[in-house]
Amino acid sequence: MIKEIAIADLDPRQIKQLDAADRALSKDVNYSLEIYTSILRQAPGCLELRKHLRSQQFKISKSSKKGLGAIINKLTNAPFLFKAQTNKSPEEKISSAEDLIAKNPFNVPAHLMLAGAFAELEMTGSVVFAYETIRSIQPKDLQNLKKLANAYLDAGESDLAIQTGNAILEINPSDGDAEDMMKRASVAVAMNKGKWEGSTDFREQLKNKEEAEALEQSAKTVNDAKGLEALIRQAYENVTAEPQNLNHYRQLSDLYQKYGDLPNAISWIQQARKVDAGKGDVSLEEKERLLTLEYYDGIIEQWENALAADPNKPESKKGYADAVAAKKLFQRQQLESLVQRYPNEYGYRFELGCLLFEEGQFDDCLPHFQLAQRNAKVRLDAILYLGRAYLSKKFFDLAIEQFKSLKSEIQIMDDRKKDAVYQLGCCYESMGHGELAIEEFKLVYSSDISFRDVADKINEFYTN
Repeated sequence: MIKEIAIADLDPRQIKQLDAADRALSKDVNYSLEIYTSILRQAPGCLELRKHLRSQQFKISKSSKKGLGAIINKLTNAPFLFKAQTNKSPEEKISSAEDLIAKNPFNVPAHLMLAGAFAELEMTGSVVFAYETIRSIQPKDLQNLKKLANAYLDAGESDLAIQTGNAILEINPSDGDAEDMMKRASVAVAMNKGKWEGSTDFREQLKNKEEAEALEQSAKTVNDAKGLEALIRQAYENVTAEPQNLNHYRQLSDLYQKYGDLPNAISWIQQARKVDAGKGDVSLEEKERLLTLEYYDGIIEQWENALAADPNKPESKKGYADAVAAKKLFQRQQLESLVQRYPNEYGYRFELGCLLFEEGQFDDCLPHFQLAQRNAKVRLDAILYLGRAYLSKKFFDLAIEQFKSLKSEIQIMDDRKKDAVYQLGCCYESMGHGELAIEEFKLVYSSDISFRDVADKINEFYTN
């Protein structure tokens, strides 16, 4: 079985040959390519060398007289060239593909042959490189982009999978395959601390986890920690004894959540959803979603703390921005899927409407807030957000209707009513009805002088 290795892992004599070939590049490039190719045949798992060879091949080919477009069209329309390769071993396919690529690096079918052979050998890094190379040749090939995204997932590169998914959606916004892949990638990002799935030694895993999270667990009392560990062990044994009992999975997830280990809490819910009885359990799906959001919140909080300690550190700024973006992406994909599958669950519509509102997509959020009013739990909040969305669109008369409705319906001057009355004043103010606006601001001022900038508005009114 071929394994992926680095140049440093090659035989010392081969490394010396490569050094000589590198020095000869500027004088005799063909000689250097022959050396690279020869050593790669001896060590086909050396991905680092394959990348170096490919880079030089492309440089030479691009400087030739043949146009790239003509080459691609000629090759992609000649699949018959590769039918004879189907019965060969993966190693033979790699050799054949490299021969074809040596003649023309823009040979897409040859790179596809490489990807297939590498996949048979479970060489994930090499599979990724093959599809990346095709992407450099045909950047808008949707089928290749999907294969590349899935290859990234197999290689544990979830962030790159998400980036590739975004590239697919830019080309085809309604691509369902890309959306499904990005959902899986988003969860994989949340699980990047490692899973316990398939664990053969629970106690060793637990010990490693304790060591890795010693600082996080230091805030817990010794007795509480030991008690939770004992319960976790018992719950794990229950799952092993009764693998079809969903209650054991739920208990294990809940215990890990209390223990402060969200990745494992999520992982055990995912395991529960693989059990026959859990595949259609909506409560498990919702539990996984909420746990994943909680996990993202924890990551965001960590980056916020890092920014507070050093506001100018570029790594912290990027880390915070990436974490926020990852959470929003996961949240939106999940909610869009839930709304599509459960159109009468109006609570999901309200959540999606809020997310769209925060992103400034006011036209898109309006129908969700309108329908969300059918859910008694979120009805008043949906009306408030509906008014805000109308106000953002400068549909002042429609916004006023929503805020007036809340003003009359809510009897106590709570935060929601203060917000509605304040926004009502802002509508009047924007329409040039200063006297009507100040009356609304006075109501808020008399209840809460510190609410937003209402004090400034009142002081300015009486000063002038």
